[in-house]
Amino acid sequence: MVPIDRRIAQLTLLSQLGQTLNAATGLDNLCASVCRVLLEFSDAVGVIIRPRLYGDPPPKACYCRTASTDPALKIFFLQQETLFSSKVLHQGRSRLHYPLSKNRPDLPASIFCLPIKVHDKVFGTLSLLGGSPKQDQPFTPEQQELFLSCGFQLAQAFEQLVTMARLRQVSASDFRRLQDLSLLYRITQLLHSTLATNELFHLILSLLVTPDGGGFHRAMLFMVNPRGGTLQGILGMTRESASWLLPDGLPPVAAASLPIPEDVQQAQSNAPFSREVMQQRLDLGAADNSLAEVAREQKARLVCAEDHSFHGNPRYRKLLMGDHACVPLLSRGRSLCVLAVDNADSGEKIDAERLRFLEMFAGQAGIALDNAQLLQRIESAHSSLREAQDLLLQKEKLATVGEMSASIAHELKNPLVSVGGFARRLARSLEPGSSEHQFAQVIQQESERLEKMLDEILSFSRQRLLCIRDYQLEAVLDRALLLEGDNLEQGDITLKLEIQDQLPRLQGDAEQMEQVFLNLISNARQAMSGGGELRISSQYSLLRGEPAIRIDFNDTGGGIPPKLMRNIFNPFFTTKDEGTGLGLSISHRIVEHHQGEIEVLNTDCGTCFSVTLPIHQRQRSADPLGMREKGRESRPENSPP
Repeated sequence: MVPIDRRIAQLTLLSQLGQTLNAATGLDNLCASVCRVLLEFSDAVGVIIRPRLYGDPPPKACYCRTASTDPALKIFFLQQETLFSSKVLHQGRSRLHYPLSKNRPDLPASIFCLPIKVHDKVFGTLSLLGGSPKQDQPFTPEQQELFLSCGFQLAQAFEQLVTMARLRQVSASDFRRLQDLSLLYRITQLLHSTLATNELFHLILSLLVTPDGGGFHRAMLFMVNPRGGTLQGILGMTRESASWLLPDGLPPVAAASLPIPEDVQQAQSNAPFSREVMQQRLDLGAADNSLAEVAREQKARLVCAEDHSFHGNPRYRKLLMGDHACVPLLSRGRSLCVLAVDNADSGEKIDAERLRFLEMFAGQAGIALDNAQLLQRIESAHSSLREAQDLLLQKEKLATVGEMSASIAHELKNPLVSVGGFARRLARSLEPGSSEHQFAQVIQQESERLEKMLDEILSFSRQRLLCIRDYQLEAVLDRALLLEGDNLEQGDITLKLEIQDQLPRLQGDAEQMEQVFLNLISNARQAMSGGGELRISSQYSLLRGEPAIRIDFNDTGGGIPPKLMRNIFNPFFTTKDEGTGLGLSISHRIVEHHQGEIEVLNTDCGTCFSVTLPIHQRQRSADPLGMREKGRESRPENSPP
């Protein structure tokens, strides 16, 4: 039978221990209180608790309380406890050791170490020192049983602490996810409020770095260029530059859209960090930066500062040295852009939860960016279709005007020839120098000018036959210069020829090419009304990857206004008081039918017209109706070459 006072002492200990465990608010408070209760209401002279909880480490490695104030004795107790607690944890059962020291009668007789265990889960060890040192008696079985009951209650309290900590973690995680989902809903509304690509870039990065948005400190956007195999920096954002667009943080939930002024976009683009990002051009196939890897693998990743495998590229290292996260913006199985974020200002770690939020954000941003690009393509296609429609209407108008012009020119030519002929006969019969003679000469000159104009209109409107044969380019150019030589001398124009010797023979219609050269020389002469220099040169070149010859006509006439440059080959377009505006249009058509190209550009002192003709032109029979002359082929000028 256990004595009554002994039983009362045991019940008192268990009651005090239960009250202490129920009142404890945390691990540190619980362990310290248990040590005090066990030391006060048991036969132990020293109590050591060594917690071993799952998850976060405890505030202290162990909690020790002794009846003696001798620090050396406390150190001895801890040494003994360390030795036995490791064995208890390994074996999973209690252990009693005595005597502690045969040479120290002042020391307790034994140490009893037991696992703090419940449901096969070990939460640490509880060690108690005591017994009778004079009689060399360890803890009795009854005392050991009492300590085991105390250890079981302590284990239950530890299990409750661990459970509550996990519940708090789960609740905090669920609350954070709920916050993230609510935030993503607001952000998604804003992202889909604009379909302008450039505005979307600024909005995406601003939402990522604003404190009540993504909450990151810096964000960068890189565009994937699959053809060039590069990642081009598009924009960089800091919290300071984001505040220019979002001075009050995220707009209210009721706000359906967010205005993005152009001056704010310009300011954000010109910020020092953004300009540094925009200067980056990274190799898409490189293995020394995480941005390229994320674009290739289309998977988000966290990069730690200690990961030196991504620090080989100096440009990449200049931007992202610390911990950062990279995530792709995807659309229909392809990477559009890569987002990179970090917390360079605070050094705060980016955990898996933040990466998950960034992935969800990137999913919504990718959809918004894809929609903006699709709208841009639709608008571009609509614009091209409208231009094609306008061009078709213009061509129909020109065709109608051409038919009318040809009809009118044909009707006017016969009476005009009669007027010119009679004017010449009348001039010969009148006395030279008389006013009547001068009037007749004016009629003659004007009729000749009108005849030339009608010839150009008829030449432009009718189908002419191309007489394909070999010709020498120098000979054709010499004939054109022979016809225009007197006019060049009278206009005080110096002619410089730089024609290479022994140019290969070309295939085409020599007469029509002569007309092209005449038109270009005449235009150059008219552009230099006060005199100047005309330089004609030739050189070997390439045309669509094939050998060709280029002839340049350089004048010093001051050039063509840039706003008129696009219209100079259009029919009936002219800047002269006289003329039909068909000369360059006819020349352009003739060169195209010879499978060549004619170009114009302004030089330092004038204009340069360049005619490029292929050396080996493929001959075709474009005369299905049998319109063939002996020794040469003929085909309509308007037929394909």
